[in-house]
Amino acid sequence: MTEDYSMSRLPNPFVEYNGIEICEISMDHCLVKATIADHSKNPYGMVHGGLMYTMIDAASAINARADGHRYVTNNVYVDYLGNGKDLDVIYAESNIIKRGKNVAVVEAKVRTEEGKVLAIGNVNMFRID
Repeated sequence: MTEDYSMSRLPNPFVEYNGIEICEISMDHCLVKATIADHSKNPYGMVHGGLMYTMIDAASAINARADGHRYVTNNVYVDYLGNGKDLDVIYAESNIIKRGKNVAVVEAKVRTEEGKVLAIGNVNMFRID
């Protein structure tokens, strides 16, 4: 039987506004991509750090909810490692490190199509149901 991960696919207007869409979901892994628009850039023409943060948070939440439960972000720590101009899309990939009774610990990376890592995040998602 193929899992549909319906809890992971809940509508999220903020994620949609930022051009983020789901590419892959499994119990332990998620991949999302963002199409870069003018409002996705900082004053220097590079991808805004807020978009990278949002992608890390979104990929982690989508990944956590793959178990069918509801989660909210408890905390996020992001290291920004690089950036670029003239990017059409970027990706965020998350992996569940540990699922506890109340907290899912997630690691996520934002990268370019070519694989250059732009940011790394560690996220704790708190289960609310």
